[in-house]
Amino acid sequence: MYGIAGAVVILLLSVSARYGFHRDELYFIAAGRRLAWGYVDQPPLTPMIARLADLAPGGVTPTILRIAPAISAGFVVVLAAVLARRFGGARRAMIASAAFTAIGGFFLAVGHLLSTTTFDVLAWVVIVVLVAAIIDGADPRLWLAVGATVGVGMLNKFTVVALVVALLVGLLVTTQRRILRSPWVVAGGAVALLIASPTLVWQAANGWPQLEMTGAISGRDGPADYLLIQIAIVSLFLLVPAAIGWWWLATDPDGRRWRAIPIAFGLLFVVFLVTGGKGYYVAPLYVPLLAAGALWFVGLGRAATRVWSGVFGVGALIGLVLALPLLPPTNVGPFNEVNGELGETYGWDQLVDQVASVLAELPEDDRASVVLFTSNYGQAAALEVIGADRLPQPVSGHNAYWMWEGAGLEGVGPILGVGFVDAPLRRICPEVVRVGTVANEAALENDEYGTALWLCTEPFASLASIWDDVRHYD
Repeated sequence: MYGIAGAVVILLLSVSARYGFHRDELYFIAAGRRLAWGYVDQPPLTPMIARLADLAPGGVTPTILRIAPAISAGFVVVLAAVLARRFGGARRAMIASAAFTAIGGFFLAVGHLLSTTTFDVLAWVVIVVLVAAIIDGADPRLWLAVGATVGVGMLNKFTVVALVVALLVGLLVTTQRRILRSPWVVAGGAVALLIASPTLVWQAANGWPQLEMTGAISGRDGPADYLLIQIAIVSLFLLVPAAIGWWWLATDPDGRRWRAIPIAFGLLFVVFLVTGGKGYYVAPLYVPLLAAGALWFVGLGRAATRVWSGVFGVGALIGLVLALPLLPPTNVGPFNEVNGELGETYGWDQLVDQVASVLAELPEDDRASVVLFTSNYGQAAALEVIGADRLPQPVSGHNAYWMWEGAGLEGVGPILGVGFVDAPLRRICPEVVRVGTVANEAALENDEYGTALWLCTEPFASLASIWDDVRHYD
């Protein structure tokens, strides 16, 4: 299992420099340069990790930024094997469980990028491993470790609370409710709240902006999309051992003591489906299902094992191409239709070059006072991080950038807009001229491909006068 985990880490690092930064990674770097206990759209942990990478000698690169995600993915693979052992599997089952997780497209995709989801997956799996150990008779003081993991998880992403609630429900409705009678459960809860308290205080002091964010992004994936995403998470082929693992944990006499886990999965699956949650929110709970499914796989006869190994091999190849930037950018288009995050890691250098080219054509006085105004945080972060030595600090009304404001808002000077900013610019400019269109060398149609560049040379009011109106959390 350690060999499989090591292979995953090596694979992820070997492709880490392909294409470039993801828009969210650029945003996390920008947030890490403004460290706080919270932000509009996430708690502080991932920006803190980005900040550490940003401090590397020579500056941050995609590879440096993605070391922590790759290691996190390796840990998840190891923990998958630990779960298989906890469920009663021997060495072969542990290897199969590690392999199932390693070839799951979703787990490779989140291990490739720095994101809140990357460490959310790790936190969820650690919690499940710890709770499984307690169910299996481990020292109840292990609830302190559960609480610490929950607290750290909340410093990264609040969805970990959903897992805690679902597991508690699962334990309460089964005979394993006995483990909740320990006073260490309450102590673990206190530890979680203590660790998470700084970001909770920040959210409260700033009017709970993440609640507004949650409302803005919920419901984007309809039921059909939600169900299709489940196939993308572990691939169509691995849904078989996952489903068998769920059934074994829920019904088999040898597996029923673990019923809190399939109950938690079922509960969260339905809740996220009904409430418009993202389809990948429940993804970490596929790890224990695959671990249980590994027990089924190793119990197959020789012929069936060969057949299923071939099936899983085909699924692994498909998952690799969909999850990682293995193909040249000119050939990735069809796969980008399935996994749009691939395209979001390409073209940012060209965007910066095009903005710099427009600025270079302005009169010297205008270049000295121009304000870069973008429609989203990806554009702003790219201009800030990649264009730091060539461009002025950008401003944007999107998410945390709106709170960060920036220089030039009060001035009445030239404004170069990027994206869907022409409408607000027309409120303060007598004339707004389109001066460019963002493209990339591979003609890869990502979210920024075809984005307009707008120039306002003589505004009659400042951006500050409309700043409250340009705010958007989404």
